[in-house]
Amino acid sequence: MVLKNEKLNETVYRMTVSCKNTEWIKPGKFINIKVPGFYLRRPMAVSNFAKNRYSFIYELVGDGTKTLSTLKRGDEIDILEDLGNHYEYKKAYGKPLLVSGGSGLGPILCLAKRFNKQKISYELICGFPNKDKVALASEIKKINPKAHVCTDDGSFGEKGNIIQIINQYRLQDSYYYACGSTNMLKAIFKNNKNGQLSLDERMGCGFGACMGCAIKTKKGVQRICKNGAIFKSEDLLW
Repeated sequence: MVLKNEKLNETVYRMTVSCKNTEWIKPGKFINIKVPGFYLRRPMAVSNFAKNRYSFIYELVGDGTKTLSTLKRGDEIDILEDLGNHYEYKKAYGKPLLVSGGSGLGPILCLAKRFNKQKISYELICGFPNKDKVALASEIKKINPKAHVCTDDGSFGEKGNIIQIINQYRLQDSYYYACGSTNMLKAIFKNNKNGQLSLDERMGCGFGACMGCAIKTKKGVQRICKNGAIFKSEDLLW
C-alpha cells in the first residue's frame, strides 16, 4: 500500500510503501512495480527503509511513471520484491567513492546510510544538470555533511559535472559505487575501471526468465535483473 508519494522536483518523485518486512533489503536491491493500465512492470531501486516500509526514487520518463506519480496514500500497489544483487564492500577497497547522477540517487543514499551505520568512511558526489533538477540536497548533506552536491552549470552547489568533480578532488583512483545515466556510468568507467556500477535497463519479468535485459560481459551473457543490476566495472565490455 502507498504511504506517501512526494514530488521532489518537476520530474522526480519519492514513493514510500508498506511491506511485511525489510530483512531482504541491501543497497542496490530493487523491486518491480505493476503500474495500473500497463503490461510491463517498472524496476526501481530501494532508497531507504525502516520497519515495515521502504522508499524508492523515480523519474517521470513516460506514461507509466506519470501514472505512478498519481497514486496517493492508501492506494494498493502490486510489487515484486527482493530482486537482483547488491553493492558489496571489502576493507581492501579503502575509502570508497559513492557517485550518483540525477535519479540514480536512491541506491547511493541507501548505501551511504549503510556505511554510516557501519562507520565506514567514504566520499559522496551527487550530480545534477541544473538547480531545477536537484533533489534532496538537504538530506544528502544530513547523511554526509562533506558531500559534494554539484550541477553542470553551477546554478546550485559546486560547478562541474561528475567527472570534473572527481578530478578536482583527486578521487579518480578511488574504488567507487555509482548509479545514474548510462552516459554518466560510461564516463566513470572510462576514467577508472575499479568499482561497481548499477545498470539501468528496461526489464520484462525482473527475475531472469525472459532474457529481455541481457548484456554481453567478460563472463558471457548476463541478465541485468538476475545477475545485476550491480556489476563490477572490470566485467563490462564498454
